[in-house]
Amino acid sequence: MTEKDFVWRDNYSRNSNNEEVNVERHENANYEAALEANRQKLARFLKITAAVLAVSIILLTVLIFNSRNLADKNIITSKLDQAIEEMERERRAIATQNASPQKTPPTEQKEPEASTPKVHKVLPGESLARISRYYGLTVHQLREYNNLESDSIIHPGDVLRLTPP
Repeated sequence: MTEKDFVWRDNYSRNSNNEEVNVERHENANYEAALEANRQKLARFLKITAAVLAVSIILLTVLIFNSRNLADKNIITSKLDQAIEEMERERRAIATQNASPQKTPPTEQKEPEASTPKVHKVLPGESLARISRYYGLTVHQLREYNNLESDSIIHPGDVLRLTPP
């Protein structure tokens, strides 16, 4: 080998190394840029995911509380409807009672039918007030018919008269 060949190879190897270094620098720069782009995309994705999650939690909370309020409103509405129906029945009953005598024929006093019970056997949980309401009597009448004092106590199994003795 001649000296000229040696120098040529030496120059070639230097140029080759410089090109490799430049290629490596260029590849590293591309790699770093790609990494940074991926980091930014990941950060953007995480922010969007966190925002969607937060909105979902808020909406779920609102729905839960609204459904509870709606259930409460339904209960109140149904109770109001029942009260209105009861008041309407009472109004009709009063209107019927207050109707002029010319429009309605006088009612005849009928003796109690055989189907109307004359006695009542006290059941657990019943009171004089409840029994009197059921049969359309007053508590005073029940006490009078059964010779009960105001402080008398009734017990399950007792038999009460519903008509005067």
